Amino acid sequence: MALALLAGACRLAPPAMPGKDVAAHAEEEATGRGLRAAEAQAQEAVRKARESEAAATAALQAAETAADDDAEAHQQDGERYAQAIAEARAGALGCTLEVERLIALRRELAQYVSEPERDAAIAGLEPCRKAAVKLRRQHHEKALRDLPRGAAKDAVAAALRDEGLADPWVPAPSGALPTPGRKASSTQTDALAKLRSDATAAAQAADAAEADLERAQQGVAASEARLVQLDEADEAREQAWRGEMQRSGNRYLAVAGAAGAVALVGLGVGFFFIARGDAITSGKVMFATRSEREEASRHARTSSLVGFAVALPFAVLGVVAAHYGLRRHAVGKRIAVTGSGVMIRF
Repeated sequence: MALALLAGACRLAPPAMPGKDVAAHAEEEATGRGLRAAEAQAQEAVRKARESEAAATAALQAAETAADDDAEAHQQDGERYAQAIAEARAGALGCTLEVERLIALRRELAQYVSEPERDAAIAGLEPCRKAAVKLRRQHHEKALRDLPRGAAKDAVAAALRDEGLADPWVPAPSGALPTPGRKASSTQTDALAKLRSDATAAAQAADAAEADLERAQQGVAASEARLVQLDEADEAREQAWRGEMQRSGNRYLAVAGAAGAVALVGLGVGFFFIARGDAITSGKVMFATRSEREEASRHARTSSLVGFAVALPFAVLGVVAAHYGLRRHAVGKRIAVTGSGVMIRF
């Protein structure tokens, strides 16, 4: 029995973690790495999507601001245009406009494309032009009276042409500017519609990227939770193993204590009969006959040998059991089983 215990103590080793748990750790760690890589990609996708959304929103806001400015300017131009037509209509009645205002008003209306109200307003000013020609000719002739007659005549004619009074205003030629105050062009409307569509699509893409990121983060969190569960299971197995080491160590120490007690009894018996034998030999113990003395002496020697013979194996058993128990205590306290192997604490 002692030899068997000794051999077992020499081979004492902590139980290894089951292979399936090691594989589960490795698989979950690989899954976690993949999920974290996907999370990083999702974060980058969100960043780019938000940048695109910001650019699309900024472009739309700039276009809307420009459109509002254009609309306001267009409205103001339309108001000025309507005021010019109203002023031309009112001034045509009795030709009450001053010559300078008449010329400026006609030039203002002549910039715009032909349309009925504008053409009618200019046509209504034609009689006033004829009256203005006489006034302006007199003004220029008076101003150029120091020139020779021929040169003065040519200069007056050139001045009237420059002022736009020399040629009839009817029919009124079409100008280059579009009639102000009309509906915005379809080109501008289509451009704004496209920008709004682009901004909406960019916002939807950013939201989708955010949703993908959230799913990736949930996957990473779930993987980390599974790793925690595996670690907790490892810890539970380690604690159970340590407890078993402690309990089995206690059992061996109990065996060692019992064997030690028996060994002490055997040694006591052996030493008792050695002392008795010495007493018989020295004559301290009296016997009736010599044969009785010799028989008592042989009995004492035999009994002492029996006592030592009993004590020796139990002593060996106690030493081995104590060694086994103490080693199990030490192993249970200093060795921990982890997901990556066995850790020994010093």
